[in-house]
Amino acid sequence: MDKFVDCLHVRCKEEYLRKKKPNLALYRNVNDPRLKWLEQDFLNYFTSWEEKISQWPGNFTKPQRSAMFISRQTMEGLKMTVKSFVETTKYLLNHGVQYFLSEKLCQDPLEAHFSNHRHRGGANNDPNVQAFGYQENAIRLQKSHHLQCVTGNTGRHNRVL
Repeated sequence: MDKFVDCLHVRCKEEYLRKKKPNLALYRNVNDPRLKWLEQDFLNYFTSWEEKISQWPGNFTKPQRSAMFISRQTMEGLKMTVKSFVETTKYLLNHGVQYFLSEKLCQDPLEAHFSNHRHRGGANNDPNVQAFGYQENAIRLQKSHHLQCVTGNTGRHNRVL
């Protein structure tokens, strides 16, 4: 997992040298071995793990076997992340980009936003359009309350930033 995280979080040109971690090097070539490793070795590790669980001797129920592996959602998320990352990287490098910093594809703000929706939704895991819109407005209003008035020797009182 450390190699996986490094491959997806390349931040700057020199970090791999400072940290002595080659997986933090820039992506410059569509034949970068890390891309092959992600698609083949990394994803195949999970496929192999899942197959071994299904063949494991013993009288295990389906829920028991499922508990021996990562969640279906996590597995699908890993597949989607790896495949889209590899394709995006190759596309960019094939279309004139000299090097690629993988951290620029960070989804943290998007994940945080939808985490707010899940939090507001409570037990409702499948909101309709109206419920989603209501939650979106509530989140937007909550963010707008973080604006504060600036006072002091700025020449203007109650100026909003």
